[in-house]
Amino acid sequence: MNWSRALAVTAGWLVLCGCATAGSAAGAAHTTAASAPAVHKTASATPGGPGSTSGGPSLILNGHTDARPGQLVHMMLYGVSHAQGGDAVTARSPALGGTARLAWEGDHYWVLAALKMTDEPGWYPLTVAVHGRTVAHDRIQVVRSRRPAFSLPASHQVTRPGETVWAGFDDLYPGERGTGFTVRSAALPGPVRLVHDETTDFYNPRAFSAQLQLEPALADGTYTFGLYGPHGRRIAEKRLKVRASRPGDRDYLGKAYGPEFYDPARGYSGGTHRFRVRAGHQVAVMWHDEYPDPGEQTRLTATSPAFTGALRLRHDDSKAADGDDPRFFGTATIRSGLKPGRYPVTVVAHHGRVKKTQYVTVTAR
Repeated sequence: MNWSRALAVTAGWLVLCGCATAGSAAGAAHTTAASAPAVHKTASATPGGPGSTSGGPSLILNGHTDARPGQLVHMMLYGVSHAQGGDAVTARSPALGGTARLAWEGDHYWVLAALKMTDEPGWYPLTVAVHGRTVAHDRIQVVRSRRPAFSLPASHQVTRPGETVWAGFDDLYPGERGTGFTVRSAALPGPVRLVHDETTDFYNPRAFSAQLQLEPALADGTYTFGLYGPHGRRIAEKRLKVRASRPGDRDYLGKAYGPEFYDPARGYSGGTHRFRVRAGHQVAVMWHDEYPDPGEQTRLTATSPAFTGALRLRHDDSKAADGDDPRFFGTATIRSGLKPGRYPVTVVAHHGRVKKTQYVTVTAR
């Protein structure tokens, strides 16, 4: 099975068992019955039939319940070998646009078949045959179509400047065409195109989404986000509240501490504010922040007259950072020929509200 289909089936199981958690309210809004439907296994219609290995062929369906017209249904048939099935494994249903031919892959047959856009709500029989002989059967449930919908985080939520928010457009509806959808807003650096993600929206061929990176210095207010179609016509709009953190908010100053210093050759194991390094050599800088500002993961720098240049700190998402506050690090080179002495190293965060300085001691080369 290719990776897209494997991930989609796994996502369906996680949603069913409650193991999946959304990274944000936007991500939660993105997880729908259409994107992660139930997985169903159908027993063989003819035990001991062609290719039977443990009681006969078995049919596994994904996306066949609560399915909307135009949605995709994933079918997998096990228990029939390639030698026995050849190219003559087919699926039929009044819900489909025609006969669907299953292809061989590894150890099973599979097909991703589209429901007709004209399907009425109801249950439709499905049969799978090998060389014209029915070996399994099931049913497909079709529900009513839904009008196209543009989604942003819930309007009652407050979003921080610089934050990344999810936007989606569900366009699975009879007569809808085109793929060139963009979102425009004064809160964004520029137009953002929505694209179809085959992994996330495995069963919905007309779902489009994108991550929107808000400007980091937005003024507080409510911003309009317009969805535009392929011909530049505005289809829909949503509003989003944006407000910077203020005194009393737990993320106002973030609970930052540092910078700390350590030997990059030895790695970080609880750095120190006092560190000695020779001119021309290197020093690693670590910064911790319990609640960094949105987008600050790519904006933090450490500056010092001892460094050969400004040091960009990158977010540490390695296994070593597990259990620690969000932390950011980088390695700086001390200028050659620098006079021995104590030199300041400064990190500025939270739009200038937090400024911390520690000193590194430079010794003779």
